[in-house]
Amino acid sequence: MSELKLRPSQAKILAYQHGRLAISAVPGSGKTFTLSLLAAQIIADGRINPHAGQQILIVTYLNASVDTFRARIRQRLDAMGLPPLGFDVRTLHSLANDIVKTANSEFGSDVGLTVAGDAQARHFLNQAIEQWIDQYPDHWRVFLPDDSPQTRARWRDETTRMAQSFISTAKNERYRPEAMLEKLESGALPSAPTVNNRSLISQSPLLHMLAGIYGRYQTILSRQGALDFDDLIWQAADLVHHRTGLAETLRARWPYVLEDEAQDSIPLQELLLAQLTGENGNWVRVGDPNQAITSTFTAAHPRFFNAFIDRDDVRALPLPNSGRSAPLIIGAANAMLDWVIDKHPVPEVRSHTFRRQSIEPTPPGDGQPNPPDSQADIRLTVYRHREDEELPGVAQKALAYTHQHPEHTVAILVPTNNLGYQLAEHLDELDANYDNLLRGGTREREIAAAMHAILAILADPLDTRAMVNAHASLYALGHPAALLPEENKEHFHTLLKSVHQPERLLFPWADGDLEAALPAGVATAEDIVAMARFAAFLAQLFALRPLPIDDLALALGDELFAWGDIHEGDLAIAYQIATLLRRWRDAQPDLRLPELAAELEGVVSGRRAFPITGPADFGYEPQPGRITLSTQHSAKGLEWDAVFLVGIDGGWIPGSLDAYFMGVSDLLGGDPTAEAVAQLRYLMAGDAGIYDGRTATESAHIDIISERLRLLYVGITRAKRHLYLSRSRATRSYNKERDAEPATVLAVLYQYLKQTHG
Repeated sequence: MSELKLRPSQAKILAYQHGRLAISAVPGSGKTFTLSLLAAQIIADGRINPHAGQQILIVTYLNASVDTFRARIRQRLDAMGLPPLGFDVRTLHSLANDIVKTANSEFGSDVGLTVAGDAQARHFLNQAIEQWIDQYPDHWRVFLPDDSPQTRARWRDETTRMAQSFISTAKNERYRPEAMLEKLESGALPSAPTVNNRSLISQSPLLHMLAGIYGRYQTILSRQGALDFDDLIWQAADLVHHRTGLAETLRARWPYVLEDEAQDSIPLQELLLAQLTGENGNWVRVGDPNQAITSTFTAAHPRFFNAFIDRDDVRALPLPNSGRSAPLIIGAANAMLDWVIDKHPVPEVRSHTFRRQSIEPTPPGDGQPNPPDSQADIRLTVYRHREDEELPGVAQKALAYTHQHPEHTVAILVPTNNLGYQLAEHLDELDANYDNLLRGGTREREIAAAMHAILAILADPLDTRAMVNAHASLYALGHPAALLPEENKEHFHTLLKSVHQPERLLFPWADGDLEAALPAGVATAEDIVAMARFAAFLAQLFALRPLPIDDLALALGDELFAWGDIHEGDLAIAYQIATLLRRWRDAQPDLRLPELAAELEGVVSGRRAFPITGPADFGYEPQPGRITLSTQHSAKGLEWDAVFLVGIDGGWIPGSLDAYFMGVSDLLGGDPTAEAVAQLRYLMAGDAGIYDGRTATESAHIDIISERLRLLYVGITRAKRHLYLSRSRATRSYNKERDAEPATVLAVLYQYLKQTHG
């Protein structure tokens, strides 16, 4: 290791020999680099025998992270003169899949196992919900304050959100639906806990509905011979625990387990890895509890990793040095963290949001020196109105920054996708060069719309409306098959609507057929040339129609996006849509092309969830001179020279439990999902899992404040040199104006800047 100049904290970690180790790593501290070095060091020390089939197991979250770990470990082993052997990098799901397949057959992992992906699992859940509502319509509607179509639609969406959270919680606590239903039918539901005659858990009969939906969902999975991801991990953990000899076999294969992103570990993941390593096994967990940003919509929570760090049988080591940001920006992140821990007005937020761990600059002579404060800046801007001033103003400032610093990377980070969609419109108006990483954002929907339009034509070549949609979608993408002047587009679409005998347009038998398909005396020579180009492109696609749906969609992706200066993220999204279509077909084998096209149209129109991941999940790297538009959630793991944080107000980060909470449902006078989960835990374990003396809704709101503060911390620590935060005094939602209070935490940053600049 002499050729590597290690930081003191890294040297301590590489001295690890065996047992339980927790590494709490600050943002930008090089945890992937350090974990890769540790894996290579264990191999180099001869603590495993690759030639006897032994490996170090590295468990991470994203496929892109798998590739990164593999490359870095190989690189380090090569530098040490060692062959690239002795390590196995897995996502949690591929690990669990392998364990289940190995355990369930003497033929090992060659036996097939059906695992429902996210989209397929959502489809099964929607089926279960519809079945339950059809059977108990009056029970479902009893929760509603009125029976208007709008309220029913909101309650249907809320039912889906509740069911997803309820089922995930149940599976992570290993509660089966039949056990719940048995307790409910026996009248075992105890009275809800109270404080000062105030019930801490809602007495509404949500449990009966959600336990019934859970049971139907599991029945659908069983009939399909499938597991969802939670089932998969649950089953793997049970098999390691109960199957004779399996734990010993796996521990001999993987004597060391290194776990990445442990702050986002769900209880089932911790259970599986604990079973896999055994009571005295070698288990290294690295993560940052202060960057735990999935606790309000998954079963993960930073308290799990914090509890592991504090265990008596676990050695805890920090990775406190970060070379990413200038000291000025590091100081802002630390000031915010200390204020939340010491002075936040909500006691539970003080004690449960952050772990006391300051970011420290890198030591002198480090290979990754911090950018100097002479190149750094922090600005806080207050606008009068978000939609009218803040969003267009930030778009203009970010674009100006790319012109002033073309060698720098720059990002705009928004609290929600919807706010991002609005900002994307301003960037489009400015003709800005940017990558849209929003989930289900404008670009994703454009791509889905184009694929849907083409599939609709392949399903029904005589549908002139589908032809118009196809041309409009291709035109929006800038595809050469749809090129024509902007002023001619409406006229061209009118021509397409007026086509009679569309088959003569698409499949002309003789000269003049194409002109004959158009209204006489209306089409110009330029129209006919453009029409011939468009029709020829569509006609060639019919050769692909006999392909299976996923192969057909993949081929369409190549035709639509593998030309010219198309960003690789577009093609990746097209490929994901192909996977989505295949999952729908697998879930319902009787679906034909027209039905599958209709399913995709539901996604395009927004009636169905848009289960498409962004480019960040494929190893996205920001490019100099190009703006990245992302939510704060999706920005984790990335960094930019300049970061614009938008909409930092009291609606997004409430300062108290009495404040307005942006994006939080209160349809039943509280948070229905929180109430349902609290009821579940109280029924099954006698502990609602809520904060002392707080209601379920108040407890959920505390967790929301905490997570959004951690999101702000993540956003601040993405910036290397320049950090711009903005808020507005007023905003508009559904054509209603609303005053927006400042986020309390902004006062801390104002004070920090005042002290820093004298």
